[in-house]
Amino acid sequence: MNKDEHYQIFLQEVQARKQNLADRLRDFLKPTQAFKTLEIGSGHGDFLVQYATTYPERFCLGIDLITQRIEKSNKKARRANVAQCFFLKARAEEFLESQPAEFLWDEIFVLYPDPWPKKRHHKNRLFQVEFLDRLALRVSLGAKIHFETDAKDYFDEVCGRMEVHPRWRKLEGRIYAIDTVFSRITGQQGHHAVFECCEACPADPISS
Repeated sequence: MNKDEHYQIFLQEVQARKQNLADRLRDFLKPTQAFKTLEIGSGHGDFLVQYATTYPERFCLGIDLITQRIEKSNKKARRANVAQCFFLKARAEEFLESQPAEFLWDEIFVLYPDPWPKKRHHKNRLFQVEFLDRLALRVSLGAKIHFETDAKDYFDEVCGRMEVHPRWRKLEGRIYAIDTVFSRITGQQGHHAVFECCEACPADPISS
């Protein structure tokens, strides 16, 4: 099997995974649900379960790539008796592409994402222009992104990218006091920023 054949198989696997995810999300994500909060890279679920306990009326979903983390997080949510807090295994880009177009998030948390510290790996960082474009299609007007990292260069890169993006703007200050495993380990709060979706997006050409 040559390289092209391997690549075609890879593309087929990705498409099948996205279709399966889209089918699941169509039944799971309802536009009529209350205030909708998404955490991308939810880890072991500590932050989102705590958040859902404080705001039990909000619909909360955390996504992560590691199966063990998802299972552990869902157990925490059940133990905490938070009825509207769930965790799902998914890649961020594929999740946003697969969610129903009419379902819009009101709040996004991205806390301590992989900083990919080596310069040659910076292209793997989450906050690329394409990601911000896609995210703007999946949130309501005025929706907030809460971003926190201990990597100063990554923080500056994201803030700079947001400054020139037509649909996002940086807000001053914090909205929540965020307690994470990372901040407890280091004993320090990371660099924190809140961004707001400030312009309505046209219809999604992929989903419409």
